[in-house]
Amino acid sequence: MARWRQPAIIWLRRVKKNQYWNRQRGVRAPAPRGIRIPWTSASLYGLTLIAAGVVLWKVPARPSSTLPVTTGVAASQKPSWMDRTVSGMRAPESTLRAWLNDGMPIIGLTLNPRNFAIHVRGLVLTGLSEISGVRLQSLSGLLDMEIPQLAVVKSPALKAAKPPARIARASPRPKAQDAVDKSLPGDGGRVWAELGTEPLVGIYQTHSHESFWPYVSSGSTTPYSTDWSKTIVQVGWWLAQDLHQTGMAVVQSRVDNMSEGVLASYNKSYYTAKDLLEWYPSVRMLIDLHRSATDMNPATVRGEKVSKILLVVGTNKLLPNEYWHQNLEVALRLAQALNQLAPGILEGKGVEMVPYRYNQQLMPADLMVEVGGPSSTLSEERYAVHDLALAIDQVFHDGGVPQKR
Repeated sequence: MARWRQPAIIWLRRVKKNQYWNRQRGVRAPAPRGIRIPWTSASLYGLTLIAAGVVLWKVPARPSSTLPVTTGVAASQKPSWMDRTVSGMRAPESTLRAWLNDGMPIIGLTLNPRNFAIHVRGLVLTGLSEISGVRLQSLSGLLDMEIPQLAVVKSPALKAAKPPARIARASPRPKAQDAVDKSLPGDGGRVWAELGTEPLVGIYQTHSHESFWPYVSSGSTTPYSTDWSKTIVQVGWWLAQDLHQTGMAVVQSRVDNMSEGVLASYNKSYYTAKDLLEWYPSVRMLIDLHRSATDMNPATVRGEKVSKILLVVGTNKLLPNEYWHQNLEVALRLAQALNQLAPGILEGKGVEMVPYRYNQQLMPADLMVEVGGPSSTLSEERYAVHDLALAIDQVFHDGGVPQKR
């Protein structure tokens, strides 16, 4: 039993055991060879990063209509530096980078190390400013924080000084705004057809090649065409004319958003819609006009066959969309007006909510409108957009379109 008087030592790692006995014998441990990698810690960190990536990939974003508690109600509504940077990065529409930019704008910045460095600096300064309440890029703000008395002491020169008068300079009209394509219907073939001044309604067509089976060649495999008089672009021109007949100013963009193919069309139409809102700031309702991808049986209204209409509202299920509640309210009002003016013209209940936002995050009253389907005729489309124009005019007169901020 004498040999068990000393405490028994249980070694879990052979390396530790050898180190212990070497110290007991007075043997110096050999210098470590190379760099020892802490595999256990590295593995734990790796698993943590993978778990965080899974959460970020699978968990949907919070609705952007909610405000964090640190955000003031009177926060600036001007576009951020990141907004301006991403909007200015007009990459070719057919590239993966452009598509990623639409879904996750931060991707576009990380692909450019210089822009990403600026972005990180802006995030850090913004975070510190939120915590401290001081504009760190302002010398007067820093001095006021260090010497609070300076905040109430103003020099005589500052008291007497008056802000310089701001000189209003009209920005030059972009050349693209006056582009002409003689094959386009109406308004002398102008790509941006303007009916009246200070338009209230803006129209564009993401799937500009959408046509109808009766008007495409017999060998066609898809109901698409670039003969604009047989496409949804012609239907949009009729809608613009009918809206103008009600006394409303309208602008229709006839930019070919499918010039790079159907997959890139929403990326291209995003910039088309942004240009429309920038060049025509008076617009209060934005309409992306389509025909349905599937057939709709026509309705009979006042004894005539009329294409049915469906209003599509994109939500914030997958990507932030702060305007989707307002868009839904406007769509419901428009569907009600259509049902009163032309009973039976609505497809189903008239309003369909989808998880995708379809560029409807740009402003309130940003709608996607589907008129008819691939088998519709142009006469059925013509009757339908006439009733649609009357319904839009009624919603405006009833105060159902929100004011722009």
